[in-house]
Amino acid sequence: MIQQNPKEFSQGFWGSEHPETAALRVQKDYVDTMVSLKRENMDRIYVYLNGLIEKAKEELGMARSGGQSADGRRMALKQHVDEIAAYLKAQALVVELPRMHNPQDGGGSSGHYVLEDVPPFFGRVRCVLDHWYDSHLLALYDEVLMLVKPKGAKPAGAPSAAS
Repeated sequence: MIQQNPKEFSQGFWGSEHPETAALRVQKDYVDTMVSLKRENMDRIYVYLNGLIEKAKEELGMARSGGQSADGRRMALKQHVDEIAAYLKAQALVVELPRMHNPQDGGGSSGHYVLEDVPPFFGRVRCVLDHWYDSHLLALYDEVLMLVKPKGAKPAGAPSAAS
């Protein structure tokens, strides 16, 4: 004969967790949510700008090839470069734009960028964009440390005891 346990426990008791464990779980969920929200925006900007650079590189190649559509390709290239510069400016990043054709110099139509100056512009944009992304990741890491406060951990910019 199986004896019933004289103390009946409610369903909530069996599925409950220790209050400290629950607090750690809630804190972890909060930190994960905050990190994902901040990373999502950073990643979107980074991916979008890199996509724009790739499109602009394609337009640059087609504009260099000449032909009947070269003027249209140069205009599309100018739009991509201007959009990249505007996006960077919105993130408080400044990059020097390529030179514009001067109608007095001849040899090029005004209103377009000098094609030889566009690839160095892309290099500067990639450098600034990578630096921006890395600095935001470090700031995010510091915020996570502030939220979690592990023992002995210091923010990324804090000097160590060895220095």
